Amino acid sequence: MKYWGLSAILFAKATWGLADEGNVVAAYYENWSQYRPPSGGRAVFFPKNIDPTIITDIHFAFAIFGFVDASLDPNNPHLTGDFTIQPVEWNDQSVLYQQIQGLKQINPKLRSILTIGGWGFNDPNDPNGIGKTTYKLFSQMVSTEASRTQFIQSAIAYVKQYGFDGIEIDWEYPGDLTRGGSNADFGNFLTLLSEMQTACKAQSPPLVLCYASPALIPSGVPAQYRDNPQTYYQWLKECSDYVDRMHVMTYDYHGAFDNPKITGVNAPLMADTDPSSVNTLKATMENYINNGVDPQKIVLGLAGYGHSYSGVENLTETSNGPGHVFSAAGDAGPSTKSPGLLAYYEIADAMATNQLTFGTDSTTQTAYGYNTSTQQWVSFDTPDTIALKAQYAKSLGLKGVMFWAIDDDEYAWGNRFPNLRSAYQVMAPQTANFIKFVKIPM
Repeated sequence: MKYWGLSAILFAKATWGLADEGNVVAAYYENWSQYRPPSGGRAVFFPKNIDPTIITDIHFAFAIFGFVDASLDPNNPHLTGDFTIQPVEWNDQSVLYQQIQGLKQINPKLRSILTIGGWGFNDPNDPNGIGKTTYKLFSQMVSTEASRTQFIQSAIAYVKQYGFDGIEIDWEYPGDLTRGGSNADFGNFLTLLSEMQTACKAQSPPLVLCYASPALIPSGVPAQYRDNPQTYYQWLKECSDYVDRMHVMTYDYHGAFDNPKITGVNAPLMADTDPSSVNTLKATMENYINNGVDPQKIVLGLAGYGHSYSGVENLTETSNGPGHVFSAAGDAGPSTKSPGLLAYYEIADAMATNQLTFGTDSTTQTAYGYNTSTQQWVSFDTPDTIALKAQYAKSLGLKGVMFWAIDDDEYAWGNRFPNLRSAYQVMAPQTANFIKFVKIPM
């Protein structure tokens, strides 16, 4: 059965040209999306499903180092004893990389970036993931010249072998004492970035170097940074000196992980539900720019997913926005299978089948869905709110925007990739006439 729901976002007929080379409209591809059971009549998502005409850069998430994953060796996943780059999935090298690079046949100017690391790589509390084994590897790798050299040489050789145009480091987070880090990480990471910058620039053509950086000060870093936030953002400024782009992860400000358990918005734009809160894109950008990060190095993060909640109390037809007490993460979606997280297309399907009712929050400039009977609630973005965020990025003179993740957007029905397309239209306006979000009668 095909249904449109939120995917029935209207755009006028347009000629979509490539963005100016100075602007970045990046999207991430999650290599585990191939395992999601299809829903809503969609096919399983592979890189070949991507529309490369509405992006300038595609980031492949993830590669790792120092560990052989169970996907490659189910009988013996193990630490390799070195810091060389490794694939994660059994078909990364034979299928997925080839499909990523094949997108350049459609968009010859498309850049492909290999992202190394990821949240799970540094998560010691994930019993089903690799983090319990790998969470110290970044800190160990940056600690000596020999290990840094091995990592850098391996990363460059690997991306060149498989046709990538750049490298992104996604270490979440240097110096986080709860996630395998140490106080020495701050200086050691700057050294790594400096050495990587030199090595990347020495290639022909030079490789792009990116760092996936936090929106807020991680709770696990030493108290000296939490007590003096300016010092942390000044350190991020030093990081920016050695990279081409800072991909700032301006989402996950709120979720089912919050304590106290009050429903919050995934990515508030100019203000949060609590007027005193600094959990907003605006506050993050002020912290970066006011502490010296060049706006032309900042790529603003946009979310293609929503954070969801269960057991939300006192939801009514007149009181259904953020700020309600909840008891648990929202029910897992039929495809992503992750409690507390729903892909945009799963939310669209839930709207289309009346499992969720659509609402907007003017304070945070985002959307939400709710069900007064099942007590489910989800915060998410629409093409309209994504456009507002892209316009904000443009007003600050930022390098561009990035979208996590392209496989969360509506990729099958209607005008495919409506959220990503909305950001692209703002960052690279051509002859398109953008029509505002309209709620389609279900």
